[in-house]
Amino acid sequence: MTSNFSASAAHNRTFLAPLHRSTLMAVALILIASCATPPPSPSKQPEPTSAYPLPSREKTTKADGQENRLDTEVVFWNQQIARERGWLFALTELEALDAGLISTKTDTFIRSQLLWLKGDIDESNLLLGSISADTGEDLDTILAERQRRLWESGQPIDAAKVALDRLTAQEQGAGDVTSSTIFDLLSQATEQRLASELRRTEPNSDWHAWLSLNRAYRQGRPAVLNWLSDNPQMRLRSLVLPSGLQTWLESEPPSRIAVLLPLSGRLKAAGQNALDGIVEGVFAHYRDRSLRPELITVDTEAAGTAMAAYVQALELGADFVIGPLTKERVAELASADQLPIPVLALNRTLAAGALSHRAGHQWQMLSMSLAPEDEAEQLAHMAWSQGLRNPLLIAPESAWGSRMKDAFAASWNALGGKLRETAYTSPDETDSTTIARSLATLGSEARIKEVERAFEAPVDTQARRREDVDSVILLSPTAQMAREIRPLLRFHYAGKLPVFAPSSVFQSDEGITNRDLNGIQFVLPPSAIRTTTTDSTLLHALGVDAAALVDHFDQASTTRGTLIFGETGDLSIDSQGNVRRRLKSVVFARGRARSI
Repeated sequence: MTSNFSASAAHNRTFLAPLHRSTLMAVALILIASCATPPPSPSKQPEPTSAYPLPSREKTTKADGQENRLDTEVVFWNQQIARERGWLFALTELEALDAGLISTKTDTFIRSQLLWLKGDIDESNLLLGSISADTGEDLDTILAERQRRLWESGQPIDAAKVALDRLTAQEQGAGDVTSSTIFDLLSQATEQRLASELRRTEPNSDWHAWLSLNRAYRQGRPAVLNWLSDNPQMRLRSLVLPSGLQTWLESEPPSRIAVLLPLSGRLKAAGQNALDGIVEGVFAHYRDRSLRPELITVDTEAAGTAMAAYVQALELGADFVIGPLTKERVAELASADQLPIPVLALNRTLAAGALSHRAGHQWQMLSMSLAPEDEAEQLAHMAWSQGLRNPLLIAPESAWGSRMKDAFAASWNALGGKLRETAYTSPDETDSTTIARSLATLGSEARIKEVERAFEAPVDTQARRREDVDSVILLSPTAQMAREIRPLLRFHYAGKLPVFAPSSVFQSDEGITNRDLNGIQFVLPPSAIRTTTTDSTLLHALGVDAAALVDHFDQASTTRGTLIFGETGDLSIDSQGNVRRRLKSVVFARGRARSI
């Protein structure tokens, strides 16, 4: 009986325990509620404010049945957001605006720009074409957008046409388009495309005059002077000679050029190659003996320092200096307090003093170089011009790779893009693993294996790569690395993606081996397309271009456009006094470099 009673009691305790706990909790809640004061009503939370406030304005209204004009302040506001946060964030900010706060025309224009940044090129251009221009300001804004897009798409001649339309429409000196704008755009076209456009243009038209002027400039001073005599209307009509050309035509050549190079020691061969190019360039560029500058040489190694060599050049009566060659020597000159005679250095330096060497608006020191960073910047423009917006960048984990990646990213960001993925190759990991992780094929393969283990049977499928990558930027310092990476891209299902690379992937005497790289788009200096490329030939080409650039030194202070179409590339000057190279765009076809 005791055992039955115990069992029954235990059963009752088990049954009542949850009820007992629930009752106690309910009583406790009632007591707490009766003792507590009524809670205060929740304060109204402030509405979140954007980090990018719209410029203050009232809601737009229609006037005379027409949409309001394009609001360039709002356009700039959204452009700033897209530049800092990307097109998707900028679209979110646009759609968060109250209805009627901006005009339909402004909204359409901004959406067109965001589609351009996204890479929906056709849809973007359709939207832009749907916008009516009811005022002169609206028309210029739309044309400016078309001009920019054509330039970014690698169509500089068409961009120049639009710029000419803008120049014709604007009041004298009222707009931001000048004759130099048109000329500089034409200078970015290849000789072949310029000649093709000339052939199908009416000979007596203003457009033909612009095209023929640019072609004459490429041929040299005598051709430009002949062009001026053939086009006397140039000074009487809207076609004004670009200021850079006028300065060039009026400049006088130096009488004595001092060449500061290492002509002894371990860099003797490099110095001699550059000197040979300078001598060749001087004789080629100054065919008239009476105008040809005298050349004197100063050995920077024997002088001890670049400044000592520069002083020696002054004592020898030089009125222009070419050199030095190494970064260290160039940095020494850049840090000098004064440079009485102009300097065309053959390397770049990070020294801040270079910017101070200007007399008024005139440069006293410019820096040429064969810096590969120029190529990385050009690769960004090549990929962008093809409507590609999501590249995978592959670079070696090294100082060279870091510099190249930074140069590409800076140019990509300036265009409006965002670099999402960088894969650094290193000795610590196989290239295949690095690429697989970047393309997300590792995770795809792992999921397939998990399914196979779960069902204990093979799965009839294959791994997939990430779909948001639309191109590959292969920043390879050697042709060998490119040959190793290219088949890995195919193995990881990225073989059909466009691939872009610098000139370092090219070996001119390796036609059969280069077949592994067929389809890769890259850049080459003009001299490399014609001859076998070596370090010595590049230094020789640098010397040739240095001699040619002496004649354009004064012009460099009045234009940011192309100065010469040289052996190392088409040369222009940036705001820091560095000579920038634009190389030829080529592609591997049957193991050979073919112009694009």
